[in-house]
Amino acid sequence: MKYLLFFILFTLLWGCSNNSGVDKHLRHSGNIMNVKELVREIVIDTPLIGGGARPYILDKYFILSDGYSEDNQIFLFDKKNFSYIAGIGHSGEGPDEITRLGELMPDVLHQRIYVADYGKMQISGYDLDSVLLNPLPKYRLDMNKAATPVMLSYGNDTLCYACCVTAEPGKHFQESLVTWNMRTGDIHPLINGHPEVERKRIRYAVSLEKNLIAVSYDHHDLLATYDLQGNLKHYIYGPDWDNATSNAMIYYYGSIAICKNHIIVGYSGERSPDVGNIYVSKLLVYDLDGNYIKTLNVGYNIIIFCYDSEYNRIIMVLDDEIQFAYLDLDDLLE
Repeated sequence: MKYLLFFILFTLLWGCSNNSGVDKHLRHSGNIMNVKELVREIVIDTPLIGGGARPYILDKYFILSDGYSEDNQIFLFDKKNFSYIAGIGHSGEGPDEITRLGELMPDVLHQRIYVADYGKMQISGYDLDSVLLNPLPKYRLDMNKAATPVMLSYGNDTLCYACCVTAEPGKHFQESLVTWNMRTGDIHPLINGHPEVERKRIRYAVSLEKNLIAVSYDHHDLLATYDLQGNLKHYIYGPDWDNATSNAMIYYYGSIAICKNHIIVGYSGERSPDVGNIYVSKLLVYDLDGNYIKTLNVGYNIIIFCYDSEYNRIIMVLDDEIQFAYLDLDDLLE
């Protein structure tokens, strides 16, 4: 009898431990650091860039895209001092022009940047080392019209990761993670997302080095981590998690990045239904196992950010008294 009770107790404890290893219910009320004084403004006087800019890093370049620009829509800067280098991707209907600018996909291996044009349903490739001599695209690929890949991450020519938008008649459109072969155009499902979330709107980050995909949900207080094969590692539930589909379109999370041994994600921290202002002012820091470490209170309205691994810093586009800024992470994360 004693051994039977011990076996039952052991089984229950093991089961609880196993479940807690997948599902993490966390609060973000502890270890808050105010870092506004550490934020450094990036002054870009020329060219004029609008509030819808998106930032990217590729080798020595800091890149901004601006789909509302009437001239060039992609701007290259020296990421060391943020001095302007060149503009590419002229707006227009011509064969070498961009009709409706989408996501950019940096290709570190080939020193190339791919640009999605959702007007032409085409992706164009630019060799950055020769862009000053020839600012025209050298490569063109057709996009899948039935399942549109957005938020692109380059692995190699036959393996890219993408958030894919699909829709069925009479249902909400969904966003899921897929693998995409740039050569053949083949798209294969990878991660469908949390089964209880009816309307999936996500952002993600990929690290080939860490064998990790981190996913944040726009309208639910939820993060998730997977390996590169799409196997679930952890669901990370925040304090306001529920599975309701709200017409208020409440925003919880912003950009997400894998920064060395940490996951950093923008967090609103408020249940605000103001869909006209999709901003966050806090950065939540987790380890790679999804354990909460700290909150960095930036003190500015962050629209979007990217990660510069060489200088270990977050580069932000803001809707505030300053437009662009960076935050060094060396002294903030151990």
